[in-house]
Amino acid sequence: MATNRKLKADLLKKLGITEQALNLRAQNRKRRELPMTTELAYYTFAYEEGLDLSKYLARDEIAEVRIVVRDLKDARVAGAEANGGSRARKATPTKRETVVTIAGMDTDALPGMTARHVAEAKQMAERVYPMLYLFENSLRDLIERILKAEHGADWWAEAAPPGPRRKASDRKADEKADPWHGRRGAREIDYVDLFDLWLIIKDNWRLFKGIFPSGPAWVESLITNDMKVSRRPIAHMNPLAADDIENVKAAFRKWTKLLRAVEDQLP
Repeated sequence: MATNRKLKADLLKKLGITEQALNLRAQNRKRRELPMTTELAYYTFAYEEGLDLSKYLARDEIAEVRIVVRDLKDARVAGAEANGGSRARKATPTKRETVVTIAGMDTDALPGMTARHVAEAKQMAERVYPMLYLFENSLRDLIERILKAEHGADWWAEAAPPGPRRKASDRKADEKADPWHGRRGAREIDYVDLFDLWLIIKDNWRLFKGIFPSGPAWVESLITNDMKVSRRPIAHMNPLAADDIENVKAAFRKWTKLLRAVEDQLP
């Protein structure tokens, strides 16, 4: 995203500062508040100063700014709560600093669970799991939509590579050992892993190249590096570090921005 020169000029005029001072503010925001590009830092300042972004930016750019502004607000609220909690602990020591209710259950009712795991559960439930759920399932839906339009109802048998087909078949067979439990999914594509989703796209690239104009390397990296690497510890009920959470957020923003940009090309 190249900085909009008109917006930058109007922002400097509004703030009454030099370009060097604005750059310093942007670097401080990126370092202390939330990882982002310098351009996005400028745009969040413009938003906060009341500039009409629609006069400068495209719709998808404005949508990305809104996501970052929301994340900034969430980070500030979390920081305020943490600082307030510190003051409260100094004034009135308590047995448990963090009280969380998950799945309708007060986590204090889980004897032996540490406060650290309670806090991590809250953070992952609110900030990470929804993004990964939306990414993975929207990717599955996108693949099905495109291949079904080309091959019809039998698209899985026609277009899925042998490896993912075999994995789905084996997992569906294994599932029969636990008839008391609900199915993993309603479709074969629900039974394969993230890497398999990339293999399906790769094997049918001629149908997907219009959706991913940056080329196969871009989508491969998004799936197998940005998302798959972070999904691995989560699948084993381990938390992500703060910088890894920000990486997931950045990857998710790229994905949602792409889908908005190609919406009119979808079958």
